[in-house]
Parts: sequence; structure tokens; C-alpha cells
Amino acid sequence: MPRSVLQTSAADRRVHRHRVRVLYGDTDRAQVVHHARYLDYLEGGRLEYLRAHGLDYRDFEERTKVGMPVVEAHLKYRSPARFDDLLDVETWVAVCSRAKIVFESRILRGDDVLVEASITVACVDVIAERIVSVPEEVKRACLA
Repeated sequence: MPRSVLQTSAADRRVHRHRVRVLYGDTDRAQVVHHARYLDYLEGGRLEYLRAHGLDYRDFEERTKVGMPVVEAHLKYRSPARFDDLLDVETWVAVCSRAKIVFESRILRGDDVLVEASITVACVDVIAERIVSVPEEVKRACLA
């Protein structure tokens, strides 16, 4: 495996925890969170992971004109969240290579795992609309 690729095991992963409360608008008539809303919770987890590791994504994107769109998402729904639940989104970097970053996450209510997810992002020059290598400052945040 090339040295530029970071892969972490469960034992050495650097987990960031982001707390979110389920809003009424996140739920259906039965007050169960709609499955698509979990993607928003996971995005918040990724952004807060980067911020906690020294990268303000908004500033980064404005300065560099590089975005990090999701190119692949895998979610496993284990149990539903409901209106007013307090959830913890745990996020860590599983892979950081020249071409992509794989964020893994769990969404928990207390000790109960509600969702497990793997989200892959690529880096894109938003002006030229082309894929670019993961910038060094992003790699540093992933390695922090």
C-alpha cells in the first residue's frame, strides 16, 4: 500500500463526536426520522470532524475553490430515531488517499447504534469541474 494512503483500524481511529437533536421536521407522521435525514446528520458529523482537526470547510472551499462532494454512500439502518431524541454522530477517517477520503460513522442514541455509514468523498475543482488530488491541508486534518 502506498505511504500516502491512511487506513485506520477500530483500535487507532480518531473519533469525533457531534451531538444533534431530532427536530419535528426531520420526522414523518409517526415521529420517526425519515431515512434521508440521516445523510444530513452524517454531513454535519464530517464538517465538525474537519473543524475539530483544524480545517474550516467553508473557508477552505472559498479560498481554494475545491469542494468535497459525496461520490458514494452506504448506510445500514439498525433502529429508528424519533422526534426530540438526542443523537451522537461519531465520525472518523477510515481512508485518506490521493484520490478520496472515506469517512465512517455511527449514529447513536445513548449506547444504541441506530445507523452505521461509510461515506466516500472526492475533491473537485468547482470552477473547472474536474477531480483533483486531495489537498495537503485536507490530508493534515485527516491525519490530525
